[in-house]
Amino acid sequence: MPVMDADQRRKLEDQLLRKAEETIRTLRREAETGEPANVDALAEGLAGLLKTREFPSLRAAEFRELTRVIQRGAYQRSVDSLLIQAERCGHRGDEKGRNALLTRAKDHFAKALRFGADDEFRHGVERRVQATLMTSKDGVDDRTKQAAKHKLDQHDVGAKPPNGIERRRAIRYMDPVLAVEAEGRRCATINWSTRGLLVDLPPEEFAHAVGGKLRLELHCPEIPEAAGPQASRPEKAGQRVGGRQIAHVVRLDLDRRAVALSFPDISTVMLDLIHAMKEAGIKPEPER
Repeated sequence: MPVMDADQRRKLEDQLLRKAEETIRTLRREAETGEPANVDALAEGLAGLLKTREFPSLRAAEFRELTRVIQRGAYQRSVDSLLIQAERCGHRGDEKGRNALLTRAKDHFAKALRFGADDEFRHGVERRVQATLMTSKDGVDDRTKQAAKHKLDQHDVGAKPPNGIERRRAIRYMDPVLAVEAEGRRCATINWSTRGLLVDLPPEEFAHAVGGKLRLELHCPEIPEAAGPQASRPEKAGQRVGGRQIAHVVRLDLDRRAVALSFPDISTVMLDLIHAMKEAGIKPEPER
């Protein structure tokens, strides 16, 4: 292969840079109106161009960061659009359509986080998902909307414990009280959300330290046994709504004689309970 002189190399670098800049412009346009998958395909093509031996290495790093920002924005916009559509389905009473949209939103949410979306985006999406799941033809409970607005206005995820470590990422409810069995020990919730619980277990009688992992059994005594998403199935009638959930200890609250537990992710058991509460006509009351 013939060796390029300085002028030839400079011309080739300029050509590669112009091509990369044009691809970035196309990426921006696609990110504003198109599907994130199309943005990913364009980004993959650009990544190949940036690996070209003659491409200036410093500029390559700049283009990679630009691509990451554009992909993140595409997925964030997609999540917003999907949640709006899911909310509309909820208002129409179309739970199947809503759940399908939420599934897509969850996938795009994970990709937005992978591309560097911040905690404010994460917490905002989690609040909107929770509110969407509480939406029906009758709308969203006013108390739920006010609590969500209060959290958003604060730009925080809730009260912190004295050591400042735990941060709430979802609306916490105090009523109805949930029944909890923590590895054989029965207790009740002081407050709960889709991300965790505060339960009335005296810390001095609790066998797990902060960071410990345990299995819970959760159910709501106020939900009729035949209520819930599966009540129409004869083999499920008479069974209480709830289930098993893994949790981690995040705080031992000596003042309230309680233990704070966090779920690894949004709990599907808690989502099922929220569904069942809505069907039973129970409106959870946010903690004030």
